[in-house]
Amino acid sequence: MKIFREIVKNTDMGIQSITNLLPYCEEQSFKDLIMSQQAELRDFYSRALCELNCEEQDQAKSGVIEKTMLKAGVNMNAMFNNTSSHMASMLIDGYTMGVESVQKCVNEMKKDGTEMPSIASEIIKFYDKCSKALREYL
Repeated sequence: MKIFREIVKNTDMGIQSITNLLPYCEEQSFKDLIMSQQAELRDFYSRALCELNCEEQDQAKSGVIEKTMLKAGVNMNAMFNNTSSHMASMLIDGYTMGVESVQKCVNEMKKDGTEMPSIASEIIKFYDKCSKALREYL
């Protein structure tokens, strides 16, 4: 199901983004927050991945080129500005993109009359919660 592939893709990118940002974090409370968000992203990733067959799993996972580009982009951004405010802004942008892509899938499912799995609304709420928590660091 497309929604599960989208969640796997989104959470994989989020996990990688946080992994790439962690070496640049100087403020311990910020580091703790994003590490807890990363742990929850891993849980969503695992739950969505279990709903896909092997071929769908391979399609949903980020490729080497995508991961390399993400890492380069995050590292460049964080090297030039490693303030918690800047990194929080980067993550909020990522969560916003995640909400948009999952919501598009949800809207397609509604049009088709397909029942939406609960994980879809859960991840959207999670992304919103993460963004709100990160606003403290802006």
